[in-house]
Amino acid sequence: MKKLIILLALIFSASFAHAHTIWINAFESHGHGAHNAMVCLGWGHALPMDDILNSTNGRIAVERFELLDPSLKKTELLKPEFKLAEPKLSNGNFDLFAADLATQKIAFKESSAPGVYQLGAVSRATFYTQYIDKKGKKRLKLKPMDEIKDIQKVLMAVKYQAFAKSCLTVGAWSAPNPLGHGLEIIPRTDLSNLHAGDLVEVDVLFEGKPPKGMQHITAHSGSFGQSDGFSLFSKVKKGKAQFRVQSAGQWMISTAHKDDVTQDGPLKDLYGKANVVSQAASLTFNVQ
Repeated sequence: MKKLIILLALIFSASFAHAHTIWINAFESHGHGAHNAMVCLGWGHALPMDDILNSTNGRIAVERFELLDPSLKKTELLKPEFKLAEPKLSNGNFDLFAADLATQKIAFKESSAPGVYQLGAVSRATFYTQYIDKKGKKRLKLKPMDEIKDIQKVLMAVKYQAFAKSCLTVGAWSAPNPLGHGLEIIPRTDLSNLHAGDLVEVDVLFEGKPPKGMQHITAHSGSFGQSDGFSLFSKVKKGKAQFRVQSAGQWMISTAHKDDVTQDGPLKDLYGKANVVSQAASLTFNVQ
């Protein structure tokens, strides 16, 4: 029970700068006339790498990790195994863990279709139901409400999922299409040729539509503000947000959104399973 509560706290705080977030690292190279990209998944707090995805301090299951070409044709990429990490070596000073971050190389060809290739990662959707059972005890289960038989009173019933994106450009940039993530940040600025001081514009979609109510994005970089926890902040208005990148290096935009489940609303398929849908999204890119 205690371990489940700790894991729940880590996951639900993923939208804040001090908590775990999932993102995609993508670094392109044009050495020796080739066009390659080294990609991997990031998890934790600080770009580009902070923790392993199956860490004992908080883990996340990756359901999909894929590359979509300019026509949105999908190719499944290697993804890490969801198994709690155990140290391969332990001594009085430290524990040594193997790190599977789904690191892999994408080697483009001369015949590669030009345009924007999108990297997308989706975590496994997970239900969290906290309730008081028929004996008066507080419990927490990783199941939807309708699969739990001894509920007297529901305290919290949430469906959580996280999404991450990054882009690779072959030839000229073109505005990428949405991938259909539950919560998605879509770049409308050419991310292949960004410099410090440039304006970055994005669209934010929740279930395919601009989110309602209070919504914002944050942006940070290891070269700007990360050491003291400082992030840029931009309100989302009618599904659109923007900010100016302040320095060269890798940047990440992130956002989170919660919506109530109602019997006749857009999330009606989850009625009876959860009371709230909570989602987080990130978009990473590099500034020259």
